[in-house]
Amino acid sequence: MNTSGVIGTGMIGNPMARALLRAGFRLKAHDQNPKTLESVLAAGAEPVRGPADLQDAEAVVIMVNTMDQVNAVLLGKEGLVAGWGDGPKPVVVVMSTVSPEGIRELREQLDPEEIRLLDAPVSGGAILAEQGKLAIMVGGPEEDFALVRPVFEGLGDKLYHVGPLGAGMAMKLVNNMIAITSMLIVPEALALGAKYGLPADRMVDIINTSSGKTFITEHWEMHKLLLQIIMQKDDPFGARQALFTTGRKDLETAKNWASSQGFTTPVLERVIDGLSAMDADFFAERLGEILEQEESP
Repeated sequence: MNTSGVIGTGMIGNPMARALLRAGFRLKAHDQNPKTLESVLAAGAEPVRGPADLQDAEAVVIMVNTMDQVNAVLLGKEGLVAGWGDGPKPVVVVMSTVSPEGIRELREQLDPEEIRLLDAPVSGGAILAEQGKLAIMVGGPEEDFALVRPVFEGLGDKLYHVGPLGAGMAMKLVNNMIAITSMLIVPEALALGAKYGLPADRMVDIINTSSGKTFITEHWEMHKLLLQIIMQKDDPFGARQALFTTGRKDLETAKNWASSQGFTTPVLERVIDGLSAMDADFFAERLGEILEQEESP
């Protein structure tokens, strides 16, 4: 597999695209925001003028934010399906975090003889995306997973074929319920300790040998870099707002998915309420309290 396409080069799609270029793929890329596309094109990707430009790719990765956007990319008047002609089509790989039901409903609107579809959301964030070390959770036919595996190996070092179509999204939502909750509570807890005079690095060292250990504390040096980005108001990828937009979207998607299964999520609903009530500037101030205490003698 030599040629791939990426649609969506935002906070995660951008480093993913550049990881594929470093892995040796010929890459075609598109985003509605030209600014986020600049670094991908500078790294060697080819711009996409329209859907027909992507038909010769073996796989097309969709990394947009919502299910409506996924549907527009594939099914819109200027979408991939309308623009592709006769002949072989790429495997479509939806790597956005959306609902399992949305992916299955999308499958019903696509001709199974024409379009092969996988759901393959990722975890690890922008820094691990840059390093090609994402965790990738895949749902769909095993033969399509095997076909796209070289692309996945260019993006991540932890690949999981979870089950049939939609299983990857189900697994990602379960993960994000835990991960986003941790992203909120860990800074709050560390800020409380910092107020008492405990250095952040020291707290994290102790937490990592105790029952409070999380992905954030285990990869603390990486997350400190992310926290510093969040504290900047002018970063080009909107990391400061990501937790309060994409993060909340993911939690609400999980809540709606649970509701559709007749499953109640009282804790999740309270986390969503807390996130909705929190201001991005307040969150950044909390991060500053942690890092300032860390730098104190």
